[in-house]
Amino acid sequence: MKYLLFFVTFFVISCGGSSDIDEPIIETPTSIILTVNKATIDLGETVIFSVKDNLNNIVTSEATIYFDDVAISGFSYTPSIDGNFAVRAEYGGLVSSSINVKVDRSIVLTIDKSKILLGDSVTLAVADNEGTNLTNDALYFINGNEISGNTYTPSKRGNETIVATYSGINSNEVNLLTGYKQKVLIEDFTGTWCGWCPRVLRAIELVEAQTDESITVAIHRGSTDSSSDSYDPFNYSAGALEDYIGLNGYPTAMINRKTLWNYPETSYIGQVTNLVENSGINRVENVGVKIASTLTNNTLDITVNSAIINDFDGEKLVVYILENGLNYNQTNYTEYFGGQNVLLNFEHNNVLRQVPTNIFGDVFNEDELNSESGVYKKEFTIELTGNIQNTSNLDIVAFVIDASGNVLNSQHSEVGATKDFE
Repeated sequence: MKYLLFFVTFFVISCGGSSDIDEPIIETPTSIILTVNKATIDLGETVIFSVKDNLNNIVTSEATIYFDDVAISGFSYTPSIDGNFAVRAEYGGLVSSSINVKVDRSIVLTIDKSKILLGDSVTLAVADNEGTNLTNDALYFINGNEISGNTYTPSKRGNETIVATYSGINSNEVNLLTGYKQKVLIEDFTGTWCGWCPRVLRAIELVEAQTDESITVAIHRGSTDSSSDSYDPFNYSAGALEDYIGLNGYPTAMINRKTLWNYPETSYIGQVTNLVENSGINRVENVGVKIASTLTNNTLDITVNSAIINDFDGEKLVVYILENGLNYNQTNYTEYFGGQNVLLNFEHNNVLRQVPTNIFGDVFNEDELNSESGVYKKEFTIELTGNIQNTSNLDIVAFVIDASGNVLNSQHSEVGATKDFE
């Protein structure tokens, strides 16, 4: 019994009198680490900083960040000058290791026109990435050769690369095409028997009143039987072409071969004119066509030069022979040309008579290329067919199509004349 009382007493004293209480251990950070979202930026761009201590606590908002030894407000900064800058952070008496931020100054070159005709000029401008105008202080290089000033007038057609420099900083590259005047081809599938076809004739007149850069080919269709209601004395066998474009009625007018001229054509003149100019400025294409011809008795010699800037990519050439001043009655269901049901002895122009090439185009061969000028030359000798009424009224149309059949550019010339590149 005496031993039991001693044990209980000892247990109570031992459990109740201890002063060894567990308390949380609070660690003190001994270092901080500064990081940046981007170590290299363009002038005018903002960098964002972050600060952690060695215990992985984020202390960005409590730290002070020094950019080039100058304390900044907050944890983001937009430098106003370019260069290499040391950045550090301070927090609770701790100083981070410095990091380097590189601020690049860039310049941007712009050009007022990227496509021009030979003889036209372009104006160049330069600004830095803060928008400061450096045009008058920059240097300009065309294909690596320095020019004087910030205007440039090419001396030949082709593609050229333009760059600018300022204080040893190079700009972006800008490409300039000095090319050929864009012309638009209208293939009018028509007939003297077709009462609605004068609508397209009127639309063509409206186009020609607005631009000199449209070329019309009237492809007459119908029967060759003079007793037929659909007889057309100027009929040209173009069924394969009609199948190709998916023709389903007359009149049908195609723009640059594969684009349907919207109905009613007289209300969509801009669909044609907008292809050759924009706000009064001629559109420019990288394909040009030149036509020269001579007529001796009934033999027509044609030379077509086709210039294709950039790499050759399956282009083909189509050549048409047209006749003007052909008179024949025209059925008319429209209000145009006086509104008569029959336009007596109506003059038909641009009538397709012969096609020296395949109607879908002849490919350009390597032996037809002048490697110095980059121009393809095709020559044709044609015996004119007996259906041509007056050889003094003949014209030639030549056009280049791409691998998909779209017309890239076209040219028109009277027989016996030369129509140069434009």
